[in-house]
Amino acid sequence: MVYVNNKKLNSINLNYDNFYVIMDFDNTITKADKGTNSWSILENPNFMNPKLHKVSSKLFNTYYPFEINYSLDYDIKSSYLETWYSKNIDLFYEYGLTYDILLQCVKYSDFEFRDGFKEFLELLSKRHVPVIILSAGIGNVIYELFKLHDCLYDNIHIISNFIKFQNGKMLPFDDMVIHSCNKSLDKLPVEFSNNIKNKDHSLLFGDLIEDLNMVSKDVLKNSISFGFLENNIQENFKLYKKNFDVILTNNSSFYDVRNVLNNVIKDN
Repeated sequence: MVYVNNKKLNSINLNYDNFYVIMDFDNTITKADKGTNSWSILENPNFMNPKLHKVSSKLFNTYYPFEINYSLDYDIKSSYLETWYSKNIDLFYEYGLTYDILLQCVKYSDFEFRDGFKEFLELLSKRHVPVIILSAGIGNVIYELFKLHDCLYDNIHIISNFIKFQNGKMLPFDDMVIHSCNKSLDKLPVEFSNNIKNKDHSLLFGDLIEDLNMVSKDVLKNSISFGFLENNIQENFKLYKKNFDVILTNNSSFYDVRNVLNNVIKDN
């Protein structure tokens, strides 16, 4: 952890009844140094054609520089990302993804949550704090990972790119692709929306500046935002400091997050 905006944190009075949590997934609640995310998990050569990873890597090398380029026009960036994400999902269909393969890829992946995340999630569950996972990743993978690690609590709702299957086989993807520039709460079901509509504050966790768009600017004013900055730290630090209330680097843990919140949240 390298930065805390104490003035902002001291201006917000939190207790476990007056806030909800909204979180990105890949590289936010997952360990960034593992290089494993909800997309790459499905490229396991033991279960999927090795050519998938090769083609996917080419797409990554082409489009990822646009995703982390903060000088690029927003609409242009969004167009590039929609193309990239759509092509990548189509690859899973092209190479014959089934739900059984997905489960095997999840089971034998080297995925890891950031240290302390499961304990943090357990605390939020016990305190009945609504948690929204809003991810541009693959929702089925995220769901199965939470299930596998025994932390798919009732207070959690996942909004992501959910692949549809019929008789165990992947169907062509026909939903709007969720990418890092267009993540929104529009797909939150009414019953879960009711859980957060009377909350005055939120805790927001992300690793990209665009993750701050997961909530409106009005909501963001009453939120505490945590930014995990792992790439080009010196180059991007000033920009992250301008946008996030707390900046965490070098594969920071959720124990670091808890240390910050212990001074902010008043126990009921």
